[in-house]
Amino acid sequence: MIMGGRHHQSPARKVLTIREALEWAFATERARLDFDDDKPEVVRPAVSPLWTVMQRGALGCQIDGGGFSPPSADADCIATAVARLPRELGGRGMALRIAELARAGQAEDWGKGLKARCIPVEWKAENQHGPQAVTVLVGYERIEVRGRSREFEVRACPVTYTATAARIASARAAWVSWRKALAWLAVKLSVQGVLDRVTIIAGLPEAEPWCRGGIES
Repeated sequence: MIMGGRHHQSPARKVLTIREALEWAFATERARLDFDDDKPEVVRPAVSPLWTVMQRGALGCQIDGGGFSPPSADADCIATAVARLPRELGGRGMALRIAELARAGQAEDWGKGLKARCIPVEWKAENQHGPQAVTVLVGYERIEVRGRSREFEVRACPVTYTATAARIASARAAWVSWRKALAWLAVKLSVQGVLDRVTIIAGLPEAEPWCRGGIES
């Protein structure tokens, strides 16, 4: 009988959605994107090298060494999967955007709060009726008033738009592209054995948050 020994338990698996996994990898573990395709493959201990090559060859995962405390192997693998996003899903540009948002704990901006409203370009001091829009002189108009011709100024209010339809459409397209990339990553990282201590579960951001409640905003 061995006395005084310690019972070591393996770390519990993390059960995360793909967005939670990305935020854990980039914000908590501080994993970094690596677009270098020439680095040698580093395999994990206690895993068949042949199996690892087959799995990571399909996913493109590499673990980066160095003279600092590295992220966990799973975080590194997640980051490498992000770096290997295919071009049709945005490639490196999308990978950088995903990492940026994950580090900040944010989702892509789908244009919440953007409304195509027409407002005055400039305001002047308020009076008893509230704020007044600045107007400019554009001409004169002669009008008959009680048999007499009088000249009046014609003024107009220069306006601008808070958000154009094109800007709103662009923001929504960015959301859709970001969500598609996350869906691809969720599938790639859910393959059994790709991650040691993280389980990716179903759960993507809303498909069309601007239609929340059945009313398009």
